[in-house]
Amino acid sequence: MYQRKVPLFARLTALTLLFALLLTSTVLAAEPPKKPSITADSAIVIDYDTGEVLYEKDADTMRVPASMTKVMTAYIIFEELEAGNLTLDTMVPVSKTNADRSRSSSYPAIVPLPYGQSQSVDTLLKLILIPSASASCIVMADYISGSEEAFVQRMNETAKRLGMTAEYKNCHGAHVHYLTARSQAILVREFINRFPQVLEYTSMTGVTFNGKYYPNTNKLLPGLDYAYDGVDGFKTGTITAAGYCLSATAVKNGRRIISVVMHSDNDKTRHTDSAAILDYGFAMLEYQSPYADVAYHWCREDVAALKELGAELHPDGESFRPEDNVTRAEFAAMLCTALEQSGVLPEVPVEETAPPAETTEPEGAEETAPAEEPQAPTFADIEGHWAQAYIEKAAELELISGTGDDTFSPDRSITRQEMMVLIDRCVDLPDENGLGFSDDSQIAFWALEAAARTAAAGLFQGDNNKLMPTDTASRAEAAAVINRVLALTA
Repeated sequence: MYQRKVPLFARLTALTLLFALLLTSTVLAAEPPKKPSITADSAIVIDYDTGEVLYEKDADTMRVPASMTKVMTAYIIFEELEAGNLTLDTMVPVSKTNADRSRSSSYPAIVPLPYGQSQSVDTLLKLILIPSASASCIVMADYISGSEEAFVQRMNETAKRLGMTAEYKNCHGAHVHYLTARSQAILVREFINRFPQVLEYTSMTGVTFNGKYYPNTNKLLPGLDYAYDGVDGFKTGTITAAGYCLSATAVKNGRRIISVVMHSDNDKTRHTDSAAILDYGFAMLEYQSPYADVAYHWCREDVAALKELGAELHPDGESFRPEDNVTRAEFAAMLCTALEQSGVLPEVPVEETAPPAETTEPEGAEETAPAEEPQAPTFADIEGHWAQAYIEKAAELELISGTGDDTFSPDRSITRQEMMVLIDRCVDLPDENGLGFSDDSQIAFWALEAAARTAAAGLFQGDNNKLMPTDTASRAEAAAVINRVLALTA
């Protein structure tokens, strides 16, 4: 028997607060940022991490991309590098036809290539992505696919595979063909994600070739005319039919977004349009953030989803504290309230009891209900704790266990294997074995089955083939794991 008692009204108050917390998920929000006024006919901004659209204007109309086409050409070159068919030092011959094209106004931008001299893949990539040399694209297309026509077929096949809406007809964009602003954003995101080293090229403010300096046409880069803090790429496009186009990417507080504008009025407005929608994109990240300290954190979407659901996140005012270790109380409260709000929390176990013995009451005697005994806390160390009601409810559901005979250690950081056991008790997982990590031997015997099932379900992933069962997790990681659980139970 526990020595410390809690009056019944205190327990009822705690449970009332629990249900109030579960039902309260909305907070007063600041005014949303004002949408920018831009000259571009089409535009879009997306969150690089999630692909979420933060702003769009007529983003699905097919428009002429001009030299933004070169992004697809460069992407295929990087595919060839990855496949081992090319290296950056591979020397590519320049035919007389392509040497002539490199001097022709029909293939801007003009960067003359010496006939009879081979150029390295590295050099040609720089010429394609920085001064936007069209003939250099054809040189690479001929080398990779045998002809520009065959290369363009691959461009369209790649676009279809990436989910783009595009109709490429050449590899350089100096001549008319069409795609959407949304598709260009998809391509830039895929490029950076798969080949982040491309940013080493797109962030260069210029390149010297054959004794001549060629500045980057993307003037949002540091030190150029329309420098925007955090921009490290991507690509412009300009011909009469296209107007002025620009796809760009910028990082602020560790969070990357991608912008595209198509058919702006002139070189100045494509840069000012881009700056305006980048500003708006970053402002939207802050506005949509459930807490100030996750606005630019990778866990923003997970935390926002849990907050909208009404899960108990135990914030500190306007701070979520994503990098703090998650405690046993925090994870139990977060998981159980998320499952309850989703309607998948297990029910209280039903105890089988013997029927009451029949008694004979004296005639005329009044029936009186037995007085309810004040209930003690489930664990001796949770009385008055902010999570007392959550912990007691989880204990009633037989989801949690203590750290001693009568202790729960609510403020101790929870280990990954403890998280696995709690999830396994909450969710009916298939009896499958997902183990096979190099540190499986570190898993405690009591956690083995739970670790096997949760790993098989993809709820916990390793790092370099390590599950790290005895390590503690951050609050951000806890939010991500719980969202995986909710997706599994949906």
